[in-house]
Amino acid sequence: MSFTQFRRLFVLAAFLIAVVGLAFAQQPGPAKVNVTVLPEEAYIFIDGHPYDHRSQTLSLVPGEYTIGIYNYGYVPQVQKVTLVAGDNPAINATLTPVTTRVSGPWGRIQIEGNPDDTAAVFLNGTLPEYFVGHIDEMNNDVWLAQQLIVPVGTYTMYIIHPRESTPFWSGTVEVRENERLIADIAKPATAWKYVPWNDGKTNGEMKRFDASTATASIAVAPVIGHFALDKRQINCGDPVRLTWNTAEAAEVFITANGQPMGKLPLTGTQTLQPLQNTTYDFRAVGPGGIVTSSQMVDVNKTPQVSLAPSPAEVHYQKVGDKVVVQEPSTLNWTAFNADNVRIEPFGPVTGTQGSVPLTLVPTQTGIGAVDETRTYTITATNACGGTTTSTASVRLTGNIEPEQVAEEKPPELPKTGSLLPLIGLLGFGSLAAGFVLRGVRKSLWNGD
Repeated sequence: MSFTQFRRLFVLAAFLIAVVGLAFAQQPGPAKVNVTVLPEEAYIFIDGHPYDHRSQTLSLVPGEYTIGIYNYGYVPQVQKVTLVAGDNPAINATLTPVTTRVSGPWGRIQIEGNPDDTAAVFLNGTLPEYFVGHIDEMNNDVWLAQQLIVPVGTYTMYIIHPRESTPFWSGTVEVRENERLIADIAKPATAWKYVPWNDGKTNGEMKRFDASTATASIAVAPVIGHFALDKRQINCGDPVRLTWNTAEAAEVFITANGQPMGKLPLTGTQTLQPLQNTTYDFRAVGPGGIVTSSQMVDVNKTPQVSLAPSPAEVHYQKVGDKVVVQEPSTLNWTAFNADNVRIEPFGPVTGTQGSVPLTLVPTQTGIGAVDETRTYTITATNACGGTTTSTASVRLTGNIEPEQVAEEKPPELPKTGSLLPLIGLLGFGSLAAGFVLRGVRKSLWNGD
């Protein structure tokens, strides 16, 4: 390598070192915040994931975080913070205990087989609301016991290492009345064992959390949930109201024919308009169990219609160009459980009932008897896919006649009582005519 090539490589290396050094110099330092918790075994969660238990100073990348402090049996403290490089304002979390006690029947879970005593334990979910404690609070049965007491039932248990977001162990555990389950998570569940737990028989109402030096008792409250519909049968488009309330639940789930209804509050109501028969399945889930309920609503999809003329037969008479008789009729209709109603040949109508006036004219135009039938059809549909059709008829009878022409009348003869004057007049006329004729003949005879 020539001196010139060596110098170029040296300059390039120096440049790269300078760039990297500048990049590191521009990166901000960690954000530090001191978190103090009480009770002292409370667990710190960051963005919904377990970080560590007890008071300590957090060292995080600067940014926005949701910091929650949880301890079973206490009201959690959750806040959003923006942390900058260097020291940040301290967080002091003194949790308020839930004073209501809980009752059995009970069983107990004792977790063995894991060296990480700070791992967080969850029942039935991995949100912070399902957190019941860390392994060191539930892993022995010596004189100074550390115990997790749970209502009788079946649970899915999750265990997550601190500062991790996914469980390193999960499985189903069955809690039996007055028995202690020794769950060695390093072994298959078939190797676990149950032993009698006599304290379960004598424990009445218990505090949710009680701890002192080297002892801990966590008593998980059973989940309570109620779910109801205000109607079991409705017409298409009618509303149905769902009502639910829970206690000790972390989440509520409701599905409609298997389709989730989205995120729901722990207690609430919803008004819906189902378009088909629908089964609503309700689940209230918490660390103390799962409560389920199902309710079904029947949706009447079929529209109800009626169509009736009044009267059903009318008369028509026409002479020449003049209609001398044309009786009216009325088409009365009703439609229920329908969104759209149509009467042919008139078209759409609105409302649930009404009437259509009928003025019928025969289709025939020639002279003769009239006997025709008019048929009308009502069709009703709704958003549920229901369709109903009905028909009605009106009979039209009568006649079409030709125009009548007036006849000429013969002269009227005098009545019998008036013939004498006429006869006298005729006789007088004849006598006069005789005299005139006689005079003419006489003149001709005399040569005049």
